[in-house]
Amino acid sequence: MNQKTEDHVEPSFGKRFQTALKNLGIGIIFLMAGLFLLWHNESKILEREISISQAESILSENQQESSEQRELANNESGDLQSTTLFNWGLRFAGWIIVFLGLATLFKPLVVLVDKIPFLWNFVGRGITVFALLSSFSLTLILLSAVWMVARPVFGAILLLSGIVPLFILYRSGRRGRLKQALRNA
Repeated sequence: MNQKTEDHVEPSFGKRFQTALKNLGIGIIFLMAGLFLLWHNESKILEREISISQAESILSENQQESSEQRELANNESGDLQSTTLFNWGLRFAGWIIVFLGLATLFKPLVVLVDKIPFLWNFVGRGITVFALLSSFSLTLILLSAVWMVARPVFGAILLLSGIVPLFILYRSGRRGRLKQALRNA
């Protein structure tokens, strides 16, 4: 064999499957890290919002605001806008980490059907869509669990938004099984 063919030799099925199985631990770690990041970030946001609402209620009771208090309130509103952008960045990062964790968890399935023509492409795309919708749903359900404490209506909206992707996944799988049953009949 010459040098070119030795460089382009694909690893065997066993090696690729072993690598995919070893990556299951990484997928679980990514999934847990993403969920922890989301939970921790949202609980800190909730604590801050509760403390701000308590401070506003105390200030409204005193009715006498000095100019120093107004300046302090203006500074806090500017800080709140930059913090909000940072919080959305953390939410997005948590969602991406959960997505990567779920996609890594299902990688062995893609490796199992890798040598079957056309099937590996559909399985790979299906798992990507599944991981995308599932991670989106998990993220929204986790955020709703945190927000149910302080704002139940907002938490309920997030919960319903999180259930919709799961319902879409369920309906698409059920529709596929129904079509297959009709073809067999």
